[in-house]
This record gives sequence, structure tokens and C-alpha cells, in this order.
Amino acid sequence: MIASIRGRLRRKLEDRVVVEAAGVGYEVFVPPVAQKALIDAKAGEGNAADEVSLAVHYHATQNQPRPVLIGFTSELDKEFFEKLITVKDVGPMVAARSLAAPVSDIAAAIARQDEAYLRRLPGIGPQKAKNIVAQLSAKVAKFALAQAQAGAAVDGADVPAPSSVTDDEGLRGMVFEVLVKQLGHRPSEAAQLITSALGRRPGITTPEELFDEIYRGSTR
Repeated sequence: MIASIRGRLRRKLEDRVVVEAAGVGYEVFVPPVAQKALIDAKAGEGNAADEVSLAVHYHATQNQPRPVLIGFTSELDKEFFEKLITVKDVGPMVAARSLAAPVSDIAAAIARQDEAYLRRLPGIGPQKAKNIVAQLSAKVAKFALAQAQAGAAVDGADVPAPSSVTDDEGLRGMVFEVLVKQLGHRPSEAAQLITSALGRRPGITTPEELFDEIYRGSTR
């Protein structure tokens, strides 16, 4: 199984690229979000071509024996895609083509159960949107959180990685921002959700743990 490819970009097609690695040219389907990330990458022969690195989902089934490689420019996008294809009636190609917006935006829409937003994505109709919300709304907070972390990094702040966030106020602030700005909670409601979750589990140190406890508490 192929999990990643690093090599020279030989061709850029409408929805695919050809990457040469160790003398072998691999045709890789790239979702719209990855196409945007590769827009400035130059394809060509020899050393004139840019080197690219793609995280790859390898798809082959009995009904589709010819392997399809689906490439992403970040492991986080690939991880989100692999959650998306666990949803009923959302196959790999449907999921890949639907990634026409930043993964953090799509994840935030799922978390706030915004089916109207999801229906605007390519290939996602009303029933698929319902299925995605039903199966993933409590499982995508870490992907929505990526936007807040990226924004802080762009502003030049020294932002700890999710696994090392230990400051209580910093933790509260990061999760509060996602709950209010991306997931649509009222500020008072967001503050109460955070306080209640930390009251139940005072040892929480990362945003992912806090989101897990918030959603776990909402289902009790």
C-alpha cells in the first residue's frame, strides 16, 4: 500500500497530477483543496519541475480492482477525508470531490450540524448531508480547531501544538474562539460548556480532550 509520495511534478491535469518518484510516474487524483495548494507548483521535465510531497490514500476494491491514489498536501486533510469515507453512501471519489473548501471550514459546518452548507459541496445532496452530520458531528472538532491555530500562527504568535497546550486560559480561549466563531454558539453558552467540561474533567490539557468532553457531556 502507498501512504505517501515525494518526487518531481511531471504533469498537472484537470483533477490529477503525475509525480515521478524513483523513476516511476504515479498518477494521483487531487481533491479541489489540494489543487489549490498546488496551484503554484511547476510541472515539467528534469530538474525544472518542482518537488512535491503528497499524503496518499490508496483505494482499491473487488468492484474497482484498478487502484486509485488520492493525494493531499497535509496529513490532517487526509485524516479528515478518511473519516468522511466512513459515512454511509460517501465513497472515496465522492468524498474527494466534495473537498472544495478548507477542511477546517467543512469540519466546523459538520460540528454545528449545518446541512445547508454541506449541500453546497460538490456531490453532497440532502441525504448525504444528513448522514455526514449524524455520523461525524461529534468527531470533527480537532479539524475545525486547525483554522484557529493556523490563524494564530499567521499573526506571528508563538502557539503551542495541540498536544502541548497546558495553560488553562490559553486552552479556554482557543476552544472558546472555535465554539463561537466557527460553531455558532453564543458566548455565554460557549463559556458554560467549557466550564462544565473542565468541572467534570479538571485534568484536561489539550483542545482535543476539551472538545471530546464537551460533546460527551452534551450526549448525557
